Amino acid sequence: MTLSCLSLPLAAQDAESVPGVVIADSAVSVSNAGSGLPSAWSDLPSAPLPITANDPVEVAESSSLAANPFSAGPYGEPSGYKGSSYIAAPGSTGRMTLNQCLTDTTHNKDCRVHWRQLLITSSVFNAFQNAGNLYTSYWYRYETTTGPWIQRYFNSVLGWRWNQWHDGNPFTDDYIGHPMMGGISNSIWIQNDPKGMTAEFGNNRVYWRSRLRALAFSTAYSFEWKFGPFGEAGVGHSGDHTTDYVNGVLQNDTGVVELVTTPVGGFGWTIAEDFVDKHVVKKLEEKPRGYVSLTLISFLTPARATANIFRFRPPWYRDGRQVKARTAWGDLDSPDAIPAGDQLAWGHAKGEPQGPSVAQLLSERGSIAPVMRAAVYKPLWPDLGGRHEFGALWGLSLMSGHLFGRAGDIKYMPVYLGYSYLLNPNSTWVWLRYSPEITALAMLDEPNYKATKTTGVEDFRQRIYGGGLSPIGLRSSFFPKSRVQPFFSLNSGMNYYASPVLSPQGSRWMYTGDFGFGLEIFRKPRQSFSIGYRYTHLGSAGTGAQNPGTDANVFYLKISRYKSKGYR
Repeated sequence: MTLSCLSLPLAAQDAESVPGVVIADSAVSVSNAGSGLPSAWSDLPSAPLPITANDPVEVAESSSLAANPFSAGPYGEPSGYKGSSYIAAPGSTGRMTLNQCLTDTTHNKDCRVHWRQLLITSSVFNAFQNAGNLYTSYWYRYETTTGPWIQRYFNSVLGWRWNQWHDGNPFTDDYIGHPMMGGISNSIWIQNDPKGMTAEFGNNRVYWRSRLRALAFSTAYSFEWKFGPFGEAGVGHSGDHTTDYVNGVLQNDTGVVELVTTPVGGFGWTIAEDFVDKHVVKKLEEKPRGYVSLTLISFLTPARATANIFRFRPPWYRDGRQVKARTAWGDLDSPDAIPAGDQLAWGHAKGEPQGPSVAQLLSERGSIAPVMRAAVYKPLWPDLGGRHEFGALWGLSLMSGHLFGRAGDIKYMPVYLGYSYLLNPNSTWVWLRYSPEITALAMLDEPNYKATKTTGVEDFRQRIYGGGLSPIGLRSSFFPKSRVQPFFSLNSGMNYYASPVLSPQGSRWMYTGDFGFGLEIFRKPRQSFSIGYRYTHLGSAGTGAQNPGTDANVFYLKISRYKSKGYR
């Protein structure tokens, strides 16, 4: 006869006590002789064993549907296996899924707002806004660094014009840019609120309660952006000085319009994106697509896509459903769906076995002979990282060096897209990688030499953009078994600029060479971020009439994703 399911007490207990059972379906033969099982069970029909709550087949999913074992940890990921089941009925003290949180009334810990992640993501968004203002406007930089900062900050807050609607900014800023900002801050709240993460557009209490909570956060964020020390009152000092005349009125870039269109317009923006996501985007995602197609689809919900990026997710990521992507940057593999700190508990860290299966435990009783058809995974890469690395790097140099070059007062900002290949995977103390890079952007901020000679305006500067390739690259990483790995790097290549750089008689071609060091930190087994430093030389090697050359002290941040052919 055959055992139909795991409803028997013994099997149920074993199923819940074994982490990471690897069963897709199974038929288990049962013999009455000496088994101690009730004879009435011989009449039960044959049926496959159900997938248990801790089955890694479900962990492979990168969404938080009710069938998934994901608890409501940060970003909808499991917060770690601690010996208890992820399945819990509402009202119990066990783990809860995100879908259960939508209607939870027990104040379960899993369903509370993730304040830490909310603060981190909001801070990253705030820093991005300030960096954008400082980068694009000379006067933002000048006003922020000129005069007593504290006094000017208070003057900015007290100088806000509450008696006028317009702030003197263009229509697109006030009625498009600010509502989108509100939509992004709404999405940042929603993606950290388990009671609204998976809520879809609909006229129901769950949905509207979630979006009104987001509106309250967006309003608070908007006021901080206008009046906080880390907003426009502190960075740029908007409000303490006049700027220009608009329609005959002298402006100081403040007005009530900004305080209204950001939260209210953002609320409408979020509702519109939710509607589009449910009725358009969801249908477009029904079949797996490449990352280019998914990125283009993400433009239909730009605020949500931007918020996803600020939490280091692909722009098409969804908490309430799995978006299939035919790319290494889309769905997370089964081990990578678990935070790195919980890898050992799940048995994924170094490829340890998952522990005995339910059928194995039952067969040890001497009465059940399993006939298994187990779930098939690719073998696990035994270490952190992988054979192939794909990464993106953003760097900034605000101070010139003079080890090789002579031109000073040069600011340099590179953006690299990198690849690396592991040359010696069997080494246990140092890994060598061939690491070429594409210079997607190479910005030089330099004095405008022509303007200086003709007008004497010494602080007038110009930015020249270029790109290039560094085919020569080598990186050595130490302690490859550790989550924190120090490394040294060498790179060499060339950049081409839109106009001559470093001198009016300079060249558009700049040969580059750099050496540096840093730390790579693995957040997950196949994902990492790096902080590092490079001393970079740029010179034309005699291709221009003048060749001063310059050196840049580049501090950078890099994110990486690893893949190994034939492995997960």
